[in-house]
Amino acid sequence: MNPKQIGVILLLAGILVAVQLGMTFQKKARTIDIEVEKARAEEKSLETQLRVEKELLADLQRQSADLLAFVAKWKPYFALMSEQQSAETGISMIVREQAMLTLSQRYEQVPHKINNKNIDALPLLMRASLLFDDNYIKLLNWIGNMEKIKPTMRIGRLGLSKGSRGDDLRMELVLEVPLRKEKSAKKP
Repeated sequence: MNPKQIGVILLLAGILVAVQLGMTFQKKARTIDIEVEKARAEEKSLETQLRVEKELLADLQRQSADLLAFVAKWKPYFALMSEQQSAETGISMIVREQAMLTLSQRYEQVPHKINNKNIDALPLLMRASLLFDDNYIKLLNWIGNMEKIKPTMRIGRLGLSKGSRGDDLRMELVLEVPLRKEKSAKKP
């Protein structure tokens, strides 16, 4: 082979390599363009989804504003009682302040259940069983004051009968005070 033929073969090989490289680059460019289009479509879809989720969040916040305000008002009352002893002491002190004739007081800690279902947020109740024999006006005013002082308290049972003296009333009362759950200390 003469040098012209070798030059033509080398030139054709160079052109073939250049065409092959061009086709490879063009294929990669098409693949990248397809990926860009997919990414743009996904971005639009995610933007739409984000807008819908923001609208849903705003609706939920509007709908639950009253409930959240209610919970915020009651939160301090639930935060007051975390131990049975503090609840017992609080009730005993209020009884002493009113100088009421107490025949018996018994306190116990029991699981907090409503309709036989455990309540996880307030898992325990302090149940106070009290027996009074005192002036009926004083007793009824005391119950009203207890409602103001401890609004989370509820009356589990109330029994009324004639007292030992003329104007007296014998009242058997079971008060239930929910105790909030203690947060356990985290171990390092």
